[in-house]
Amino acid sequence: MVDLTILHATILTLDKERRVIEDGAIAVDGERIIEVAKSKEILSKYGEGRDTIDASGMLAIPGLVNAHTHMFQDLLRGLGDDMELIGWLQQMLYPVSRSLTDEDVYVAAVLGCVEMIKSGTTFVVDNHHINTSERAIGNVARAIEETGIKGLIARGMWARTERCKKWGLPDYLFQYDFDEEVKLTEKLIKRWHGAASGRIQVCPAPVAIYAAGPEMLKEAKIISDKYNVPIHTHIAESPAEVESTFEDYGRREVELLNDLDVLNSRFHAVHSIWLKDNEIEMIARSKAHVIHCPVSNMYLASGVAKVPQMLRAGINVALGSDGACNNNQDMVGVLKSAALLHKVATLDPLAMRCEKVLEMATLGGAKALGLEKEIGSLEEGKKADIVLVDLKKPHISPVHRAVSALVYCAAGSDVDTVIVDGKILMRGRQLLAVNEKETISKAQEVAGNLIKRAGIENLRRRSWMN
Repeated sequence: MVDLTILHATILTLDKERRVIEDGAIAVDGERIIEVAKSKEILSKYGEGRDTIDASGMLAIPGLVNAHTHMFQDLLRGLGDDMELIGWLQQMLYPVSRSLTDEDVYVAAVLGCVEMIKSGTTFVVDNHHINTSERAIGNVARAIEETGIKGLIARGMWARTERCKKWGLPDYLFQYDFDEEVKLTEKLIKRWHGAASGRIQVCPAPVAIYAAGPEMLKEAKIISDKYNVPIHTHIAESPAEVESTFEDYGRREVELLNDLDVLNSRFHAVHSIWLKDNEIEMIARSKAHVIHCPVSNMYLASGVAKVPQMLRAGINVALGSDGACNNNQDMVGVLKSAALLHKVATLDPLAMRCEKVLEMATLGGAKALGLEKEIGSLEEGKKADIVLVDLKKPHISPVHRAVSALVYCAAGSDVDTVIVDGKILMRGRQLLAVNEKETISKAQEVAGNLIKRAGIENLRRRSWMN
């Protein structure tokens, strides 16, 4: 008898044949899928499992991969509305950075993990770049471990560059000197990478070229090579960043990365909005990955990444929710935003199909993490990271094409059940390992105290604006 059977679902396998199985079933033993087939075949071969889920009227998909966010920013929802990037940083994020405690980080990370589980994310890349102390990073890891999700903690690394001085970045952003940043990142990789039965990973994440500089990027590459982990970095998110890089180093951002020899199959180029054709070609040749955050890019009016062109060039593109410049972690919502943004930006309704955005949020994220043999699709031998979406809703019914229903009709709140490594984390919308109400209450309390300490209560009291 197998541990778990999921019966009578419509299954979007995302396997090589992209099979869609009606009245499908998944047999799970331990932490892995042992077969995906028609329900009658699974029942005939295995019978019902020790636990059985009747998924009639539900859609089974691989767990979604949120390839870039900042969970601590969940405490800041709504405070940075209607600002451009630099103002958003200076008026909200930087003041918070000197007041964010280790305990705040833990509460925010638990809240972020809870929200992502409830909206179908099973793997999160948390780019934690404010208060990057050993204890703070440990608290992110503890939240991932306790909630049952999987996560890569991309530890932010800062260096005082001349550009930081020109732009007036406050000294308190730089907790550690150059050597301390490198040593602490290595220490945290040794402590946490592979913890919680492999559910936790850690990697270096130079914040951005303007805030880290070439030498930090080269050190991150050394760490990446030594421990076989990604490098995760904000790239070309705004015209100001691109212009400043050219002014400081005589090259555009990807050109500089290419010359530094840091681009490779473990490099995550987050955002990558303001790229020229030659930079797209460089990323493609290097087999680096682009992490696309469509909602964030629209929210901050940062621009539209050339994702259709990147895909045509053979670049692997993953999707991320980003942090408070999205105001939620709902990756189901990101699917629709990604599809619609590129249709309207290109005036081409075929520029981004619903199938492609789902691939980006599953297989694309898995490949960026180097885990394409483990997650990203529902097939024999892969980890049992499975999400069930309830299609029996008035805003989804009637269902004609399952993938269309998911991308264009569903919301994160339609996720019914979430399974990670064969363990059920949520069933019937009920979390099994975390007290949801207590998590929300604690986050509200902590967030209120944080913004008082940061001196940004004025952002709460902004008058009605037209």
